[in-house]
Amino acid sequence: MTSRFKIGNLISSVIIFLTSLAVLLPIYIIVTAAFKNEVDIFDRPIAILTENSGLFNFKQLEMFPLYIWNSIKVTFFCTVIQLGTASTGAYAFSKLKWKGRDSIFLLYLMSMMIPIQVIIIPQFMIIRSFGLYDTHLALIMVASFTVFGTFLIKQFFMTIPDSLLESARIDGAHEWLIYWKIVMPLAKTVLATVLIFSFRWFWNEFFSALIYLTSPELKTLPLGMTDFVTEYMVYYGPQMAAAMISIIPVMILFISLQRFFIQGITSSGIKG
Repeated sequence: MTSRFKIGNLISSVIIFLTSLAVLLPIYIIVTAAFKNEVDIFDRPIAILTENSGLFNFKQLEMFPLYIWNSIKVTFFCTVIQLGTASTGAYAFSKLKWKGRDSIFLLYLMSMMIPIQVIIIPQFMIIRSFGLYDTHLALIMVASFTVFGTFLIKQFFMTIPDSLLESARIDGAHEWLIYWKIVMPLAKTVLATVLIFSFRWFWNEFFSALIYLTSPELKTLPLGMTDFVTEYMVYYGPQMAAAMISIIPVMILFISLQRFFIQGITSSGIKG
């Protein structure tokens, strides 16, 4: 029995190691390629440094401070608005009783099955009719709601006892006060989880930026990486340098909120 246990642990350790290696290897290649020239990126992809290594790729990122600022601005507003709409929607779907609530929530969930490419044309027409084309507000408007975030927060809200809210109502508290003073302080873990998901999504968002932005000074970081793709050549070195920079904020955010992220995922799956 002990031998089987040791063999099982060994197999598990090997699987975890290989999985970790598969996840970390692309990041390693991005980081090392950021300091290599175009030839060494392909000839010596695994080497940490070469005799030609340097900071020359980063020197080609003159416009990227502006792109980073644009990404920070768009990501911040999209994330904050999504946290607001997702939490209020989740509260209405989980703690308020009204006719057709469950049916509407089911339809809301079904919208997750619709690919963005299906609705992009009518969405584009609406944005253009409002005069928002080629503005950051267009990206913010189309990202105001998150079905997944609403679902995740709703699952957590369902674990909060209704008796706690009823006690507050008996004491004269209105729904907004209950939502803000009682429910939201209890939901820090799941809100951190949704924050991580939303931040990562909008920080890396490319498709919507490609559709709605045309002015070079409005480009976000993912869209700015296309500056190094020409008709005849792709400059991988500067792209890897930009990708390396783009990874840093996401890693910092995840490491800072990792504890809340794990707790939020666990607690949101307790009740269905």
